[in-house]
Amino acid sequence: MTIQAYATCPDEITSLLSDEIVSLGGINIKTGFRVVYFSCTEEQFYEIHLKSRLASRVFRIVKDMPASSPRIVFDKVRRIQFHKFFKANDAVKIQVASVHKDDKFPTHLVGSKIREAINDSFKHFANEDAVVSSRDPKVSIKGFIHGKRMMLSFDTSLNSLHKRGYRVEGHPAPLKETLASTLLRFCEYDGSQALYDPMCGSGSIIIEGAQIAANKAPLIHRSKGEFGFEHLRDFDSKLWRQVQNKARNEQRQPQAPLFASDIDSKFLDIAKEAALKARVEKFINFRTKDFFKSKKPAEKGIMIANIPYGLRLDEEDIDKAYLRSIGDKLKQEYKGWRCGILLPESCPYKEIGLKTNKRLNLQNGSVKVKFLVFDIY
Repeated sequence: MTIQAYATCPDEITSLLSDEIVSLGGINIKTGFRVVYFSCTEEQFYEIHLKSRLASRVFRIVKDMPASSPRIVFDKVRRIQFHKFFKANDAVKIQVASVHKDDKFPTHLVGSKIREAINDSFKHFANEDAVVSSRDPKVSIKGFIHGKRMMLSFDTSLNSLHKRGYRVEGHPAPLKETLASTLLRFCEYDGSQALYDPMCGSGSIIIEGAQIAANKAPLIHRSKGEFGFEHLRDFDSKLWRQVQNKARNEQRQPQAPLFASDIDSKFLDIAKEAALKARVEKFINFRTKDFFKSKKPAEKGIMIANIPYGLRLDEEDIDKAYLRSIGDKLKQEYKGWRCGILLPESCPYKEIGLKTNKRLNLQNGSVKVKFLVFDIY
């Protein structure tokens, strides 16, 4: 069975996500605004949910249809045989988004027409009355209006894929897991080099790095029933178990060491607990120490630092002297390393005083940030 699908992500990383999907078997790749479209087999579809480190969500496309009015939407959607996808008593969540705001064609009205059409479909094709509840839904349907057309899809992630299940409460500004993996991918980290996070905070970067080093699928510990595709009628539970078992058998011992430190012991304890929940704690060397007063942990490798800002450090505290001290530290002690620094776009980042090898504009929550990569010679 060939599945038509798409995965969402921040617009700045669609090229990185498309490369990842290709590596997982996806074909017919096409990128759009915050989206990567692809085709794949059912097995590859399951693998992409389990192994993608960058995707926010994955959707299975049901149909792309005309949508010039709510009435046309109703007419086209009611022709889909939804009883073949899910049961009449399943609670269903319906969301509609549009590229352009149109007060004459509001998304909430389209959502209502989709729900009416689903009920009509069950009555016509299966002689059943579908429930109208959206409480604790296990089936999630997304309508995306583009121009005078609408793409109707199942959200087969159900829960956002950044929710790996290891985050620990207590850190004021944890880095989203998919963003941490983006930094690692942009630095071309593959587990063969030493990895160091000197300001590890909640531990997202070093934990995602440990999973890469161990070739561990990031969603392997997600519980039964937490993916949307598990609640569709054509879900192949036997194939899904095979995909999970294959992923477990592909895990390995890391080839190179991983190091994490933070000047605040409270945050280091949070990172340690998160690593334990992710079951990678044995791969990481944790130390409480000041980056500026400590030596590099290995002769060469990749260092990625999320400079404290926002709730951890006021942006005005990231002054020129602070940034110069980072640049001096890297120049003097990190020869042979590739160093990535994530910091607010608004700060005077050029004061670091090093030539960037490459850079990436990103969004960390509500803060616009830059990720600067330096190869130190």
